[in-house]
Amino acid sequence: MRWRGLLVSLLAMASLGAVAAEVELHYFWSATCPDCMVMKAYLAGLQETYPELKVVAHEVTFSPDNWRRMVTLAREYGLAKESVPTVFVGNLAVVGVGLAVELQIEEEILRCRAEGCPSPLERLPEKLRRVLSPLEIVLILAVGVAVLFLVWK
Repeated sequence: MRWRGLLVSLLAMASLGAVAAEVELHYFWSATCPDCMVMKAYLAGLQETYPELKVVAHEVTFSPDNWRRMVTLAREYGLAKESVPTVFVGNLAVVGVGLAVELQIEEEILRCRAEGCPSPLERLPEKLRRVLSPLEIVLILAVGVAVLFLVWK
């Protein structure tokens, strides 16, 4: 009889762990950012620890739409600056790397596993903010320099 109660308790505990909610994390990174590679490795480790964690990566250097998506989300979350790496999960938005950032991310993942959290993309308005991406700014400057060079020749 005692074994039966223990078995029921173990099964109940196992089923509680199995119903952890899926957590969607959005990671914005740049191909030219060394800190982004550090964050990428950290997030890969978190995915191994929490199989229900879905990491969606957005490269911003060569994708102006991803840059606009990041800027819009940053404003929706109340971030003061747009930089990479940036992570959005649950109610958390963080920029940069380091132990404090990692602890905040893991804490929010645990909260979302327990309580459930909507996708960060649900905060996006229908239209993304109209901002130039760094790539677009560089291209505009390059064209401007080329035009000046041709005119002055």
